[in-house]
Amino acid sequence: MVKNAEKKLGVKLPDAYIELCKIQNGGYITYDAFPTSVPTGWAEDHIGVDHIRGIEEEGILSNDYYIEEWDLPKDVILLGGDGHTWTAMDYRQTKDNPPIIYIDLEWGDDIFILELAPNFKAFVDGLFHYDG
Repeated sequence: MVKNAEKKLGVKLPDAYIELCKIQNGGYITYDAFPTSVPTGWAEDHIGVDHIRGIEEEGILSNDYYIEEWDLPKDVILLGGDGHTWTAMDYRQTKDNPPIIYIDLEWGDDIFILELAPNFKAFVDGLFHYDG
């Protein structure tokens, strides 16, 4: 499944993402927020992350559809989102171990992109449960 996904997407998926998918291949998560250093359209100090897409047709393999539908940057693999905001693996500068970014299509006049973590493991390690 991993090799087929990597071939279709043209990237090397992070080992930490693959390991997470072995435990739970996509779905809702308990730790549902990630801290940010700047305000976003979501909140002053974090973004919501209620799920992570798995390796399946309804998961990251539907990536091209959402990129075209929402006019998102090419060379990103969407981990989750609602159409207006997304979290993604950013393969624009690399094909291996990409940083994780937040994309907001409605924050300001242009597309807003914020790097959240240098890699998927750091992203998962930084997730927390928001009690707002």
